[in-house]
Amino acid sequence: MAQRLKLFQLMVLLFCLSLAVSIWLIVSLYRAGIYNANIEAQSLHESSAADALFANAVYQARHGDMQQSLALYAEALSRGSHTVRKSSYFNSGNLYLAQANHLLEEQGLDAFDQITPLLAMAKESYREAMRLDPAWFEAKYNYELALRLSPLFELKHSKSEQDEPDEAETVDGWSSIPGFPRGMP
Repeated sequence: MAQRLKLFQLMVLLFCLSLAVSIWLIVSLYRAGIYNANIEAQSLHESSAADALFANAVYQARHGDMQQSLALYAEALSRGSHTVRKSSYFNSGNLYLAQANHLLEEQGLDAFDQITPLLAMAKESYREAMRLDPAWFEAKYNYELALRLSPLFELKHSKSEQDEPDEAETVDGWSSIPGFPRGMP
């Protein structure tokens, strides 16, 4: 009789555990179905997980909403794993660099005040991505592109501003020491 009671208790415990696992699997299957339906409908995922935020940021970037995409990347940075953080830094740097190139092509040197901070943010994003993965070739390449664009743009802008040199800045060929120079004919 005691063995039957222990066996009955064990079977009830096993039944409760299998029921809990079944409920958990049904809920997981339901969530996966909603996620797949959102992917098929190309709509955003409502989860606040880092992977979902990253996917939503990529979706926003592809549809042209840069500000919302950057906000989602920043949120994914605070919650994400190493890979999500690295990719978020890289993609946000790409967005900054693309917007700087777009402004430079459309407005030229007149957009200096808008392009300079975008290039600085792009360089900072690439630096952080390379800090997380120093061997990442794409981040190094894009960082070099941002570095090459930045001094070239600043040099062109400084030349266009200084078309007429100031008289106070011009250097005389004569030294400021009084007297005649010695030693040279």
